[in-house]
Amino acid sequence: MTSSAPHLHDASSRTDLVDWGAQPDTVEGASHSIGRLVHKGPNNRPEIGVWVCTPGRWRLAIPRDELCFFVAGRATYRRDTGEVVEVGPNTLVTFPAGWAGECTVHETIRNTYMLTGDDPERTDAMTATPLMRDPLGQTDLVDWGEVPTMLEGSSRTSGRVIHKGPNGQSECGLWVCTPGKWFCHVTSDEFCHFLEGRCTYVHESGEVIEITPDTAAFFPKDWKGTCTIHETIKKVYMIR
Repeated sequence: MTSSAPHLHDASSRTDLVDWGAQPDTVEGASHSIGRLVHKGPNNRPEIGVWVCTPGRWRLAIPRDELCFFVAGRATYRRDTGEVVEVGPNTLVTFPAGWAGECTVHETIRNTYMLTGDDPERTDAMTATPLMRDPLGQTDLVDWGEVPTMLEGSSRTSGRVIHKGPNGQSECGLWVCTPGKWFCHVTSDEFCHFLEGRCTYVHESGEVIEITPDTAAFFPKDWKGTCTIHETIKKVYMIR
């Protein structure tokens, strides 16, 4: 995509997906994948997209931190450490670099994802895989205060972090922001899947990006412009 912030509307229902072939390292069944890239950076890092996979069981080893927001289907991830992670619709999961095990897809799954640009040799000390179920149903949010770069109104933010890696890397969670207009400077690569609300980003080049529910977007480091929130925004995100 040529946008300053590559994005995809209707991420949960797009049908213009590409055949990505049979799932490798099959253990049982014949899982098949289709998907669509939203962005792929230099040396394929980071990678952001939509992924769909049919039933089956297969081995996987995740080389770099990966955020997945599952919007449909049902699957069981079994880590070699013995941990079991059950996913279904509206499940947000952070798989740390070095996560290894099996995935059993019971009903065709669909997610949006960000695979980061971490060093593939790095492993994470987490003993449990961070996740959040039903982001829109979360009520135990933390007040993060007013946006400090307001231009009009008084946008206030709140949210919940499910994981923050070493030196603040791979921060993942839920973010909520009320209406207002403010200057936006993205200081680290950020993936967002907007779940609710409506807003307009205007890049310093003049490009206008309209955000509606179910928009997946990637804002690269040093993106600058304004954000006008028309209706309170709720999004899941990963910052790298």
